[in-house]
Amino acid sequence: MKKVFLSILVLLGVLTLSACATKRNQAPTITVENPTQVIQQGDDFDPLEGVTAEDAEDGDLTDQITVSGYETGDNDIIGTYVITLSVEDSGGLKDTATIDLTVEGETNVEPPQLFGVVAEQLYYIGSGDYDPLAGVTAQAPDGTDITDTIEVSGAYLLDTAGTYTINIRVTYEGVRASRSILLTVVDSGIPSALTDNVTIEFWHAMGEDKANLIRGYADEFMDLYPNVTIVIPEGAGNYDTLKSNMINAITAGDFPNMVQGYPDHVAEYLNGNAVLNLNPYIYSSAFGLNGDDALDDVIASYLEENTQYDANGTFYSLPFNKSTEVMIYNQTVFTKLGLDVPETWQDIVDIAPQLEAEGRAIARQKVLDANPGMTEAELTTEIAAAQALVVPAAYDSTGNAFITFARQFGGAYTSLNFSTFEGEFLWHENAQTFAAMQFLKDNKDIFTLPEFWDQDYASTPFVNQQTFVTIGSSAGVTYNVPSSGFEIGVAPVPYNENMPDEKAVIQQGTNISLMNTGTAQEKLASWLFLKYLISTEVTTHWAINTGYLPVRTSAYESTEYQDFLNNPSTTNAQARAIALAANAAYQQSGHMFFDPAFIGSSRARNQVGLALERIMLGDGNIQAALDEAYNEAQKGA
Repeated sequence: MKKVFLSILVLLGVLTLSACATKRNQAPTITVENPTQVIQQGDDFDPLEGVTAEDAEDGDLTDQITVSGYETGDNDIIGTYVITLSVEDSGGLKDTATIDLTVEGETNVEPPQLFGVVAEQLYYIGSGDYDPLAGVTAQAPDGTDITDTIEVSGAYLLDTAGTYTINIRVTYEGVRASRSILLTVVDSGIPSALTDNVTIEFWHAMGEDKANLIRGYADEFMDLYPNVTIVIPEGAGNYDTLKSNMINAITAGDFPNMVQGYPDHVAEYLNGNAVLNLNPYIYSSAFGLNGDDALDDVIASYLEENTQYDANGTFYSLPFNKSTEVMIYNQTVFTKLGLDVPETWQDIVDIAPQLEAEGRAIARQKVLDANPGMTEAELTTEIAAAQALVVPAAYDSTGNAFITFARQFGGAYTSLNFSTFEGEFLWHENAQTFAAMQFLKDNKDIFTLPEFWDQDYASTPFVNQQTFVTIGSSAGVTYNVPSSGFEIGVAPVPYNENMPDEKAVIQQGTNISLMNTGTAQEKLASWLFLKYLISTEVTTHWAINTGYLPVRTSAYESTEYQDFLNNPSTTNAQARAIALAANAAYQQSGHMFFDPAFIGSSRARNQVGLALERIMLGDGNIQAALDEAYNEAQKGA
């Protein structure tokens, strides 16, 4: 009965958050009849002619449209103008549209060009300096840099909340180019100091060893801030359970200050309006990621992953325990056979016969050693059964294998529609994705999945020398280290030799979000603890002791971490494996990718993993498998 009641609670929580998602998606829409217009110098012009705005909840908002980038008299000056139209509904959701206006006249001069103008910008009071020309450049028609002639007009106050229009203009020989910035200044809500005695709670899914490391960091933080108490309970057991617990807590209105999770978890929590926008904290001049804690020191691809939740690139999480996939191989066997470390999947195909022969020989000898009293007929049967379990290479994660191969073969998986915040499933009608699956099907005797051995991971068959190459998480590399018998090597994930420009390796691991709960003092304390967890010193210590990757460039480049990478232990096989995996991950860091997170993205991942199982271990019907995965994924969208 308890299980039934819990299932009902989880279902109610999901339905509640989904209902919030529907509400969140109803942004207003601006319709522009003529988005590109050309007039003659001196002609009358009304930027709102033929423009309307509608909202599902508020109805007609046409009379509330604001115009920036166009001033009275601009129709008398030859040039190009990008006019921005914006509208906001009663729920604070916005839409923008543009009109490209060209004013023509008697001149042979081409208009100059403006580059780098961001039309909509948000500034939080207390975020330090602001420069509307940051990243903005201008060029004359012949390519000459004329950035120093750019003119800025429009007043704005960085200490007063409001919306301001800033015009950016450049004129060359009487011809103008014009753009505008719609600057919204808002109160950050951050206290000026952390003064109250506060208690904050951090939910996670770590095992006890890693949880104790985090508790140690919490103790260090509390020494710095004696008025803060950090509660870190036991882990949820796994990330699915953690997400379910969070959905229940959000539905009940009683959730923690901080939580660890994957991007698709954050996407769900966002639909309950439960996640705190981190931008005010990140850019705060007093408490933000400045100086030694600079934001641009964080690995770029991790920042991109944590700004994927909306079209504005808002931070709703920051990276913590990050990993990627690497190729783990039996170095002893490779050395014995004189094999080079494979760089491509086709390299593995080429050396597969030698690896299979070695595996069959090892399997035969193991049977002989274990069964000295068997008859020859019995031995023949046992040897054949053992040799049938030898496959040269394996891929730990079915979902990761599908997504990685699809990308490396130029295929498609999913995308996110930012106007609706809905995911789009692209794999079932994509020829390149089909080709990737065909490659795996054609080589299913060379590459397999852990399910072939009835395992969750390929580490056990790898240790048993039933396979000699496995693709798995850099954070789990130690599970592939045998107690004795052979040495392992670690290298970057192979790529498709026919598409070397499509090198790709999936970015893994969780991030930390702050939740929209508690007082302003509790939120500030939570932010400062998150900032401490991703500091150079802590992320370096965490990486060396767990096998996860540092989240900062400065940590990678630190003397301590470089010594760890370049001098792997010769006596501690586990520490050596962690160092080898970190080195391999660092070599391929330029090819890391992530896929968009949305409601249903985790279901999509599960379904394509099942499709790959069917293709490689089942009936092999590729199109049927892709279609079935698509149809099942749609049910969770």
